Amino acid sequence: MEWIKNWVVSICSAVIFITAVELIIPDNKMDRYVKFAMGLILIAVIMNPIIKVLSNKWDMTTYINKANNYMDSKSLDNNITKYKQADKANTLNTFETNLENTSNKMLKEKFPDNDYSVKVDASYSSQNGDLVIRDLKVDVTNKGIQKVQKVDINTQTASNNTVGSANDKTALEIKNYLNQELKVDKSNIYVNEYNK
Repeated sequence: MEWIKNWVVSICSAVIFITAVELIIPDNKMDRYVKFAMGLILIAVIMNPIIKVLSNKWDMTTYINKANNYMDSKSLDNNITKYKQADKANTLNTFETNLENTSNKMLKEKFPDNDYSVKVDASYSSQNGDLVIRDLKVDVTNKGIQKVQKVDINTQTASNNTVGSANDKTALEIKNYLNQELKVDKSNIYVNEYNK
């Protein structure tokens, strides 16, 4: 491509030069001789790369065979496969991130009394290549005042955060809402509740 670019640039430069010379010369008997000389210069510029190719005994079939071998080689197939896999991974990652953000926003709008953290695990279906949501994990953190948990003084470590399965009512509401809005199977939605 660089060779063709240089050739076209040299032809354009020659045409501009010839046009400038023809504009400068006066109209007289010399005019047609100058035009003839300029035509020879243009022909020489156009023929120059062809003469170089023929004088170097450039074998066009060798280059065509090399190009065919590259196109037929496994490296091209490997590159295509590699780029397809990278594209699938990027698409899957973007899908998961967007679904997490959307779900988080939807839950905050629908149930504003809690904070939410959503984690999505998706994959491609082996049958038709569609995206399939395997798990949708929702962590619910209650903002409100909670009932005081039993404190055991004899333990060596203590924690003010408790983790457990969300109560049935909250979990059911969240599962129904996400099932209805996102069309995710309820069996793939997991809800955990954290108390501050």
